[in-house]
Amino acid sequence: MQTAAETTEASGELDKLTLQLKWLPQSQFMGYYVAAEKGYYEEEGIDIEILPGGSDIIPEQNVYNGVANIGVTWVSSLMTYQAQGYELQEIAQVFQKSGLLLVSKKDTGISTAADLTGKKVGNWFGGNEYEILALLEKYKLDKNSDLELVQQDYTMDQVKEGSIDAASAMTYNEFGLLLESGIAKEDLNVIDMNEEGVAMMEDCLFVNSEWAAENEDLIVRFLRASIKGWADASADPKAAGEIVYNVDKSVSLEHQVYMAEEVAKLVVPEGFDPANIGFIDMAAIQQTADYLALYNKDLASTPVVDDTTFTAKYWEEATK
Repeated sequence: MQTAAETTEASGELDKLTLQLKWLPQSQFMGYYVAAEKGYYEEEGIDIEILPGGSDIIPEQNVYNGVANIGVTWVSSLMTYQAQGYELQEIAQVFQKSGLLLVSKKDTGISTAADLTGKKVGNWFGGNEYEILALLEKYKLDKNSDLELVQQDYTMDQVKEGSIDAASAMTYNEFGLLLESGIAKEDLNVIDMNEEGVAMMEDCLFVNSEWAAENEDLIVRFLRASIKGWADASADPKAAGEIVYNVDKSVSLEHQVYMAEEVAKLVVPEGFDPANIGFIDMAAIQQTADYLALYNKDLASTPVVDDTTFTAKYWEEATK
């Protein structure tokens, strides 16, 4: 009996698949663009459409409703929708580390999280704040009385002008914006969520569980092509940044390359085997669930972490 891929190859027709990104085209998603550019999806019998995200696009809803087949989101966000009854399932964990930092100018005197007392601390909220809340809990800081949590925009102007003391920043984006603005790295203090032990998992791939049950072979082929794309992108981030830049040239080539170099460090951290790109570390997933339950009062209980919500079976088949 022929597999779906063999049938596709014999007929010459490609299976259509739509991938919904969490945000606009940028090197955060470089593995998928590289795989598309190099023909890896086509080799797997897939005609892929990569849909950009945005502030008004929710990947979980689009995948659940069938607008897209596979989505990219942060694990904490996925868990929130799973807890609301959305039958969604993670199939691969692309980022192995958190990319979230708290950044401040040295003249604010914030060298450790304990120094946040009495300060204005920025975050984008909307599910991005849970690592910050976990950090505050570690240092026994009350978010309402010990400091002021404020809404942060998507520039780093508030830090530059001094209207907030510490800002949330992704290693691959906002931190780079600060450096590109002319502020020297040695003039900044950085608090890293990984080093503090409060990291939560971020970019992952997920599907509608019902759709997945009917498209197992397609998912495996998608993952196989995507992992190849991520491996290439992480090995040569400069080339990957150029590929992403050419998608819509929304930011500078230099920033896309910077972003690619930093994203590679999250996908293939030091000491991590590139052959394991997409591996789901269930201990890290459980830590994310535990922190989420502590600070998301809308959740009735700790999110469920089992093979109905997080499964490695497609990834294991794709990496055989």
